[in-house]
Amino acid sequence: MTIRLLGRTEIRHLAKSIDFRPRKSFGQNFVHDANTVRRIVSASSINRSDHVLEVGPGLGSLTLALLDRGARVTAVEIDPVLANQLPTTIATHSH
Repeated sequence: MTIRLLGRTEIRHLAKSIDFRPRKSFGQNFVHDANTVRRIVSASSINRSDHVLEVGPGLGSLTLALLDRGARVTAVEIDPVLANQLPTTIATHSH
């Protein structure tokens, strides 16, 4: 499976398409640089044998990178707008 990571422009378009704005009450912050996401996942040494619990996956930037490494990911998102969007984001970026 090939996974295409989210970049800054794609994150902006995706957020706009679902009429999403970060909420202070949830402390939402988003990593929008694909190279930063790659470095985070690389430094973690996560591989195919790992099962990762991702709390607050947001739009899925880190989720996609974890899946690209072959990890099994359980993502828990409190924001219903983002929780509903995540499966679509994963499906459209995984080939």
